[in-house]
Amino acid sequence: MTALGAKRIALVSPPWFSDKMDRQGARYFQDSGFEVVSSGRAGLPSDQQAIQPEQLYDWVSSHVPASAEAVFVGGNGFRAIGVIKALEDSLNRPVLTANQVAFWSALRHSGTRASVTNYGRVFEFDLPH
Repeated sequence: MTALGAKRIALVSPPWFSDKMDRQGARYFQDSGFEVVSSGRAGLPSDQQAIQPEQLYDWVSSHVPASAEAVFVGGNGFRAIGVIKALEDSLNRPVLTANQVAFWSALRHSGTRASVTNYGRVFEFDLPH
């Protein structure tokens, strides 16, 4: 979020997260200096294998408030990588996922400057100082 310059964020938790876990995630971002404009579990099946990427796209695109400067999809059980670009294009703001950010961070910390396309705007940025 810092690398992207986003301060107001929308958080999307997997449906299998508890309300407590969702609140803990929001608190983490708030304690890190971000304004959480929305946070909640995605209204999708709680079975990871039952969620199709299109369902995640539809849910996120219809539930992210206009005030959010970026979207973070938490958890690592969503099959979200295939909808990042489509969501960024339709929402006109960065979309981050847990796995995507871990990969971006690993590349940046290793000094690797490999070209990564269609997996989010974050790959256009370096680590913040």
